[in-house]
Amino acid sequence: MHKPHLLFFFLFLLACTSKETPITESVRPVKYQKVSYTGGSYGRTFSGTAIAGVETQLSFRVGGIINKVNVKVGQKISKGMLMASLDPSDYELSYEESDASVKNADAQEKQTKSNFERVAVLYENQNTSLAEYEAAKAQYESAKANEKAMKQRRKQAESQLSYTRLYAPISGIVNNVYVEENEVVATGNNIVTLSSGDNLEVLVGIPESFITDINQGQKVQISFTSLADQQFAGTVSEVSYALSSETAIYPVTIKVDQSNNQVRPGMSADVTFNFQGAQIEEVLMVTPSAVGEDQNGNFVYVLEPSEETSYKVRKTLVTVGNLTVDGFEVQSGLQENDLVATAGLQSLLDGMTVSLFDSAP
Repeated sequence: MHKPHLLFFFLFLLACTSKETPITESVRPVKYQKVSYTGGSYGRTFSGTAIAGVETQLSFRVGGIINKVNVKVGQKISKGMLMASLDPSDYELSYEESDASVKNADAQEKQTKSNFERVAVLYENQNTSLAEYEAAKAQYESAKANEKAMKQRRKQAESQLSYTRLYAPISGIVNNVYVEENEVVATGNNIVTLSSGDNLEVLVGIPESFITDINQGQKVQISFTSLADQQFAGTVSEVSYALSSETAIYPVTIKVDQSNNQVRPGMSADVTFNFQGAQIEEVLMVTPSAVGEDQNGNFVYVLEPSEETSYKVRKTLVTVGNLTVDGFEVQSGLQENDLVATAGLQSLLDGMTVSLFDSAP
């Protein structure tokens, strides 16, 4: 008879346990930036390539068969080091032949000199004719000239023999080795490319609209794609006064002020020029990390006040211009003092509630 009361009790327990526990939504903090104007100076970043300040193409001054290659690509070498050599057999033979010719010419010179001196004494004593005197003198002069020519030929053969050894003219790093042992090479064929690692430069192409603002001695900032988070100081060393016929830009050479073993010729670089006082009109700027891109174009997440400490995220399309040292130039879509998110754009959603990160810039 107590069953209805028991049933009511179970229904009451079921109703209590079925109530959902309320979930408190956490408000995510985001880093942000206040959009502002900047002016009076502007910067531009141009792409370039690291090159060796001193790069030398080395070759033999004579031809022959390579019998030794002592260097490898990437090897550091010292000035005077033997880099490669040719088989010297033919040049040694030529030197020996010229040396023998010198010895014969020297003996001939001594013989004709002795004869001339004897005839000269006879002539002074009127015991021989003028014709015999002139003949002895001519033979002696000819022997001297022949000896001189043979010595010159031997010197040339000696030089040719020395040219079979290729020495490093500077200390540096081997960029390329073009030959292998037992390979036949001709005079002037490239054997090794050697660069000085302590004199790195960056070659940049500058459009004509900026070239007049670049001068020798101007300071720049350099970054290399393969060396993240590292900045290098540089100085403009050469500014071309003529367009490159291949690219229609002006080549500008930047000297890297400090040496670094990690920087090597061929690395891609970004060079930032700061043109002080070249821009009078102020422009609205936003940091590059605040700008995203989708199928509709560039956008930012504007943070609009919602409650006392929270903000609503509003996805806003923007039109950006040049990338400068201060960020992107904003042509439309933002106003001064707007707050925009600068990190984690991929995890933000339009209409999302967030708070401002305390350590934001």
